[in-house]
Amino acid sequence: GTPFEVIGTFPGAVLDTTMDLNGEPLTPVTFPRDQSGELSDIEQEAIESGEDIRSFQGRYTHIPASVTGFVPADTLLAMGGSLKNVAVSPESDTDINEVAAQLVDRFGLAIFTGDQDGVWLYNLSDTIAYSGVPNIIIPLLISILIVLNTMISSVYERKNEIGIYTSVGLAPSHVGFLFVAEAMALAVISVVLGYLLAQVSAALLSDTSFWEGITVNYSSTAGVAAMVLVIAVVLISVIYPSRVAARIAIPDVNRSFELPDTDGNSLQVYLPFFMKHAEYKSIGGFLYNYFVGHQDISHGRFSTGQVDLVYSCENVAEIQQRITESQDHEDYHCVHLQARVWLAPFDFGIMQLVDIQFYPARDNPAFLEVKMTIHRESGEESQWRRINKIFIHQLRKQLLIWRSMDHLTHAQLSNDFQSVSDTLAPA
Repeated sequence: GTPFEVIGTFPGAVLDTTMDLNGEPLTPVTFPRDQSGELSDIEQEAIESGEDIRSFQGRYTHIPASVTGFVPADTLLAMGGSLKNVAVSPESDTDINEVAAQLVDRFGLAIFTGDQDGVWLYNLSDTIAYSGVPNIIIPLLISILIVLNTMISSVYERKNEIGIYTSVGLAPSHVGFLFVAEAMALAVISVVLGYLLAQVSAALLSDTSFWEGITVNYSSTAGVAAMVLVIAVVLISVIYPSRVAARIAIPDVNRSFELPDTDGNSLQVYLPFFMKHAEYKSIGGFLYNYFVGHQDISHGRFSTGQVDLVYSCENVAEIQQRITESQDHEDYHCVHLQARVWLAPFDFGIMQLVDIQFYPARDNPAFLEVKMTIHRESGEESQWRRINKIFIHQLRKQLLIWRSMDHLTHAQLSNDFQSVSDTLAPA
């Protein structure tokens, strides 16, 4: 061993209770991994079996002052010790804040300082500073007005297209979002092409006199900020045009679907969906398969029982006139699709009879519209109305899906409906 000369002692309790500026004792610390570097038997078996072992680093512990001694720093370093902490007592006229800031900037270490006002922690961290922001406000406003004018012109030029979106059943909010999505796609494409053009220009012109003395930083956050700013400008500019498109889609005060008033336990809804007379078999087969697919299930939005087809005529005079004028009388039969439906959550016990009729449109009898009559058989009325709005919304989505199908699928659905009609319809 190494002989040492004891020159004094100190009370351990005093050293244990003496706190440093960071709020911890002055004694050295020991980490768990320094205390034991050997693996246990269980860990060794886990490694041999190929299992992964996660290491856990616990909090360090301070060595008790009763087993702590003070030796010269040179002696400790020669024996394998390392420097962990430095305490400095500056002169009375020293600016502590300035010295601490210089040390942090030079060494990048956390420094605690103490004065009459308390203890302060100085730490180095990365910051981003922007300058010249007021200089880009006017160009930004000009860009917003240019994009706004372009988008508004595009909306009014595409009135016919908006009318097509409405005719296939899109809600005004969906029409407005189409313009937002289009602007977003153009913005992303623009910033990507602009970034690539900047890199190509830098590669081609960096060795010429045009860019003499200019150094390009491809990883600068300013480039990312510029791209985000361009996308934000486009999205801000498209807010008003999207609202204009939504108003053009349905020029009405009510832009969202609202359930009509109930007549006792009955609810009658005309879905905003037109079809040709020759298409009723296709959509009838589609809805028949849709309801049959929900028979005897305990999940989803609803469950159905027996699905029936009923032929009847309500508007006798108009139907008789159309039957007389038409060569194919089957095209103008009033077809009812009836099903008993249980709405989710099924614990509410909401059961209703749904009657879907393909009926000559009130505004344009040359087309058919979908009239749905719902009769409540059980369940609380307010819950029945609230959940039926979700049910009708799901049915409107299915009509949009039917509209997007190809001709072969429509023909197959028509054949399926004719087969079901021949089986279920009375002679």
